[in-house]
Amino acid sequence: MELALLYLYSYLVGSIPTAYLLGRWVKGIDIRQYGSGNVGGTNVFFHVGRWWIVPHGLFELFVKGASPIWLGILLLELPVQGPAGPWAINYVFGFDRSSGALAVASLLSIVGHNWSVFLKFQGGRGLAPASGALSAMAFYQLWIFIAVAVTGWRVFKSSAIVVLVSLLLLPVWTLLMGQSPVVVWYCVGLLGLVVLKRLTANGRPAPGHGSLAKVFLNRLLRDRDVDSREDWVYRSPKPVDG
Repeated sequence: MELALLYLYSYLVGSIPTAYLLGRWVKGIDIRQYGSGNVGGTNVFFHVGRWWIVPHGLFELFVKGASPIWLGILLLELPVQGPAGPWAINYVFGFDRSSGALAVASLLSIVGHNWSVFLKFQGGRGLAPASGALSAMAFYQLWIFIAVAVTGWRVFKSSAIVVLVSLLLLPVWTLLMGQSPVVVWYCVGLLGLVVLKRLTANGRPAPGHGSLAKVFLNRLLRDRDVDSREDWVYRSPKPVDG
């Protein structure tokens, strides 16, 4: 029962559409109609206000990303009758930070963020919640991910492809560090969810111009449908005539 409640909490807290709510409260806009249409931090930065990225990021990192792991430890590490007496702590699931149960809870939070039940299964890309989860579950991998991403961005000046490469390398670093196989597969799961979200792009149809293959390649490598970054980032709804 505790595990089922943890999984329900993880998906629902991940589903809270932070960026969408900020757009409504601060600007009175539906952020899905602006920029990339992504319900995430980049759209908040460009279309709500750069300083709103701070509360947005804190909520995404620590409430969506880390709290399922923290809550999982509190819920599932329960005092039970043990050999040292009634107050000894035994771990009901043999629980630790590399537990498969924790990994599933964290991935469910990212699923909720990417496919929110409150937005008809639209959402963000999951990078901020994933980073928060790594801070609680695989701290060294988080810093390796950040270091590779920052270094790559300084060299290539393309955040989308650098993030993709950094995610591709996460399971490799984890394996080389001798971490639990659960953490390795968790990193593979993160990569899979981010790639799937990039390709499906909130269910938005591919634009009429250009081949479908090119659109999907742009989505995978550039995280956008078109070649021009400016046209994509600053996209806004067409005014209604009349």
